[in-house]
Amino acid sequence: MQKENTITEVIQALLDIEKPFPASLLYAFSDLEPDECTQFCGVWDQIPLQRRRALLEDLSDIADRDDLMLFEEVGRIALDDSDPQVKVAAIDLLFLAEDTRLLPKFLSLLRDHASDDVRAAAANALGPYVYMGEFERIHSEQLKRVENALLKAYREDASELVQRRALESLGYSSREEVPDLLRAAYASQETGWLESALFAMGKSADEHWKDLVLAHLKDENLPVRLQAVHAAGELALEGARASLLRVLEREFELTDLRREAVWALSQIGGEGVEDALERLLERLDDDEDIELVEEALDQLSFTEDKEFFSLLDLSLDDSDEESILGLADEEEEGWEGRGYNPEEWNAYTSNEDYGLDLEEEDDLDDEFDEDDLF
Repeated sequence: MQKENTITEVIQALLDIEKPFPASLLYAFSDLEPDECTQFCGVWDQIPLQRRRALLEDLSDIADRDDLMLFEEVGRIALDDSDPQVKVAAIDLLFLAEDTRLLPKFLSLLRDHASDDVRAAAANALGPYVYMGEFERIHSEQLKRVENALLKAYREDASELVQRRALESLGYSSREEVPDLLRAAYASQETGWLESALFAMGKSADEHWKDLVLAHLKDENLPVRLQAVHAAGELALEGARASLLRVLEREFELTDLRREAVWALSQIGGEGVEDALERLLERLDDDEDIELVEEALDQLSFTEDKEFFSLLDLSLDDSDEESILGLADEEEEGWEGRGYNPEEWNAYTSNEDYGLDLEEEDDLDDEFDEDDLF
């Protein structure tokens, strides 16, 4: 789709501090071309600080609402800004970029930046790279470097916020040190650490944490309870279903809790969930809430198709697989008709062999230079 405004027009409006910047021009910053990036980068420092901050905040809001709006190019430019608030907003725009070329910058910010908020944002941004590493979507040495940096920040950073964000990102990791770190954070019973522990448990894909998560589904502290509900959804804990269904019926007015419960139920699925979401839909009048429930119903269909396929897969053996699949084709119009896409699942992992010898883990920081690695 051709942009309605040229980057030159948008920049002129951005630099005209006598007039408010038109919100309609924000969309022109999506998917900037290389020459547009060069032009925009050349004037970045001329934009007043408050307008730079406001621009990134507005772009983040749009990106949260619309997955088709991509502002990564703006984030890369803003990442070198001298203002900590702008840097944090830039990291937020780049959170899902999945670009290993950003790793040296994130690692440097985590290690060296003076601002606690910037270091915490960098620690948070490294979480998706740990996730990718667990699925072999980045080089194993890159994963080790990220995990080591996060462990170092957790153990040595002077800021509790940075330590907590590092722990949350380590939730994705299968490193042997991580479970003990989560247990220690959980056992502290300090609210912030408990929130981080529950968050990381949810990211671990390990039902070993089931009882600890379920224990906080009715926590009197709402932020802790929200993290427990989200973790229950991440882990698809069937034991949370009844409690979450009661939230929709009896705690409707607690908006944040209701929204988390809707999302979690869409991941868990099972008896009564679809009916409960349909009833909830009839009670809502807010467009954002309605859209959230409709998305949950769509996700629920995918969740339950996935569960059905897993059950069928477990029940098959070589002798009867062909006949049962034939029956499925006849009655269910094939897996494609049920929304299951094997190619999509296969794309999550890669078996590429890099053919490199691994160095001893303790020597990584001495043996590897970031520029060489990335």
